[in-house]
Amino acid sequence: MIIITATFNLADPADTSKAVSNATPLQKATREDEPGCRSYVFSPDPCVDGQVIVFELWEDRDSLSAHFDHQNYFNMGSMFGEIGLSSAQSRKWRVTATEPVYDETPRARADFFTTEVQAYEETIIIAGHVDLHDPSERDDLLAASAPLQMATRDDEPGCQMYAFTADPCLPERIEVVEIWDDMASLAAHFDHENYFNMGNLIRSTSGRDSDHRKYRCDYDEPVYDETPRARADFFTL
Repeated sequence: MIIITATFNLADPADTSKAVSNATPLQKATREDEPGCRSYVFSPDPCVDGQVIVFELWEDRDSLSAHFDHQNYFNMGSMFGEIGLSSAQSRKWRVTATEPVYDETPRARADFFTTEVQAYEETIIIAGHVDLHDPSERDDLLAASAPLQMATRDDEPGCQMYAFTADPCLPERIEVVEIWDDMASLAAHFDHENYFNMGNLIRSTSGRDSDHRKYRCDYDEPVYDETPRARADFFTL
């Protein structure tokens, strides 16, 4: 599997709603029509005005390569080009192992408890979603979560990304993307007040279903080479 993560900063933050609205049908088309696409989300960051968080999960190099030749990819790029970006950062990650975040207890685990081999220094990405039984609760929940998201990003060592965002395609869904330097930093997060406070906030809703997985990644590099051209292969190896 290959993961892509990115942050897009719009030239004019006032264009955020327009950009997300324009991106929504392209997200739906990519999710539904492109083989090998397990996740494809472009959603507004509730903590930073004008910032869009991107998360993609592809089954393999072939499916990602096909996406980079697909009209959906070109249309998304053209749309953001017309809207205008002040900056953008994107990386792709090679996944070596994946499993649920929670064991059967259930307890959040930073170690890969279903695998025989541990790789303590490899980056760990957590990705998943929370589906609220009452979609009308989503906006208030995300607004209340913003200070906790910022505290995690700013104050917890090893946190590269920590985003709970509104899925533009599904009104009940909150998308979750976290990137941690290593197992130790993720384990520290699971013992941190920010983690417990975020959990309590989510549990304060009237009801929810959730699914979270963690991905161990042994290598990452830019999505684009020096040309720049989007590359599905890991060209810096």
